[in-house]
Amino acid sequence: MSKTTYFVNSTDLSSIEALIDAFGARYSEHEQAIRAMLQLHEQAFTLRLDFVSRPQMMPLEDAFTFDTLTDELVLFDNDPAVLVDAILEMAMYVRGFQTSMSGYDEWKTQFTIGAWRHVRRNIKERHGYESATRWQFPLEQEGVDRFNAQTFEAMLFLAGRPEGEAIFPHGANAQVVEAYQRLYRIMEAVALDISLDDAELFNRRLVRAIGRVEESILPGEPSPFDDMLGPGGFNERFFSFGIDD
Repeated sequence: MSKTTYFVNSTDLSSIEALIDAFGARYSEHEQAIRAMLQLHEQAFTLRLDFVSRPQMMPLEDAFTFDTLTDELVLFDNDPAVLVDAILEMAMYVRGFQTSMSGYDEWKTQFTIGAWRHVRRNIKERHGYESATRWQFPLEQEGVDRFNAQTFEAMLFLAGRPEGEAIFPHGANAQVVEAYQRLYRIMEAVALDISLDDAELFNRRLVRAIGRVEESILPGEPSPFDDMLGPGGFNERFFSFGIDD
């Protein structure tokens, strides 16, 4: 079946068992994690498993979304690890964690998504559940040779994936590397010691963090000097502009 809907209630054992079986999680490492996340979530919800409407997604994107019109949790994959993350993020959504899904620049929304993932990772680890997927994302030289809006957005995306790390090639632009490292640390700081009951604190930190990023990391107007700094210092091309003339 291409679409299947489940009504899930943490106080209804039969609905939990049906969900665990639907995702093939019985007797797997994910079963207890699913049960734990449902107990954290506490509230009943509708989950729709949809293999028809799956959007085109980049690697490392989450295979789920929230339908704000129907209040459904929609999953595009029946991977039980995806289910664990989806339940936890829905719990965050219901409790009022800021989403920045409207009224903001796109990069601010992406920063928020990344900060949510850092919170999600921390909560799972506190409950003894760590992601089995550890990724390394090797970057191509031409994709990180200068710091601009495009590379900033790429570093923002990668910094919001705390289950792994970006691998930079030799010669990567130092500003790009620094942007990734700083964005990652800022998201970590926003998520530090945040639990599901700390939505208000998370939201305050998020607003301040976005302001910091806007002031000190977000690239401004391009300059001919922006791509002259490499990991070993100034690139030799620095002198090709004839500034000594």
